Amino acid sequence: MTPSPQRAGTTAVSPSLDEFLTAPHTAVLTTLRPDGSPHLTPVRFTFDPRTGIARVLTVNTTRKVRNVLATPQARVALCQVDGFRWVTLEGTARVLDAPEHVAEGVRRYTQRYWSAPPNPPGRVVVEIAVDRVLSLNC
Repeated sequence: MTPSPQRAGTTAVSPSLDEFLTAPHTAVLTTLRPDGSPHLTPVRFTFDPRTGIARVLTVNTTRKVRNVLATPQARVALCQVDGFRWVTLEGTARVLDAPEHVAEGVRRYTQRYWSAPPNPPGRVVVEIAVDRVLSLNC
């Protein structure tokens, strides 16, 4: 089977893909360390296909945050898998600590996962401007 790529620069998703992306699954976030090696981390995330923004709540001292901060407009990927279905969201990331951005991440997280996220000191949101969506069986 061949993955179903969407055109670069588009984030429109089919109803079945949207349903898959709103189910309470986790994903793996891939960032690149300063030496170029990949760093993979299981995360919970949200995606708004209307704006093309994916959000990951985390703490400002994590490796993933340091990786994004080390490279302006860092490329990252989120991959969610469930059996033989998967979707990968690729794009550029930035780290935001402004209260309104973190609050929006919390609101969306709570909606997707049916409970509020942890609230550790130093919480930030990694916002990913998704420009490529790849999927299979969604």
